[in-house]
Amino acid sequence: MATVDIFFLLIPPQLMNPAWEFETMGTIIERIPVTLLGVVLIFYGEKSDRAPIETFLLKLSSWLSLFAAIFLLLMIPLSINNGFRIYHQQNAQVNAKFVSQKDVIHQYREKLNLANSKEEIQNILQQQAKQRIEIPSSVNSQKLKADILQKLEKNQETIDNQVNSFKNQKRTLILKKCLRWNLGGLISSILFFLIWKSTGWARIQVNEE
Repeated sequence: MATVDIFFLLIPPQLMNPAWEFETMGTIIERIPVTLLGVVLIFYGEKSDRAPIETFLLKLSSWLSLFAAIFLLLMIPLSINNGFRIYHQQNAQVNAKFVSQKDVIHQYREKLNLANSKEEIQNILQQQAKQRIEIPSSVNSQKLKADILQKLEKNQETIDNQVNSFKNQKRTLILKKCLRWNLGGLISSILFFLIWKSTGWARIQVNEE
């Protein structure tokens, strides 16, 4: 059942896709405890009351345990590498998402910095809002300009904080998954190796018969 389950997890394969490789390994690791329990139960009876076909299956299961140990051990560096790749991809996506907003604010600030008269400020505000705006004559244009620039600076800081917060959340999530799955993979690899080492009788049994 474990073999069938893993087979369908790997179909269709998406090799070179770090997200698929990372999540697939995690899914496999989360199913390992039940698999280990099943393997232990298979060998529990040892040599007693075994049919001829069982002796072959026992030997095959023993070697599969070694294969699983090696496979899980080799998956650890791949998982770490995929974690780094996913993190950098997410950072690139976040930067691309917010770069347009930052560019708009930067261009807006540059135009306002160059504006001196009330008419120039009014034209810039109209272009940005895409509607007609009238600045009352009683309004101090320079103070208005300073207030807008200050608000733009706060908006810029807010965007930067959102970007950093989002990156930190994603980094923490990837790190937790990476540590949990890699530690689980290491422990599972050791247990599979111990099963293989302790089932030498199953591999020798067929030869003796």
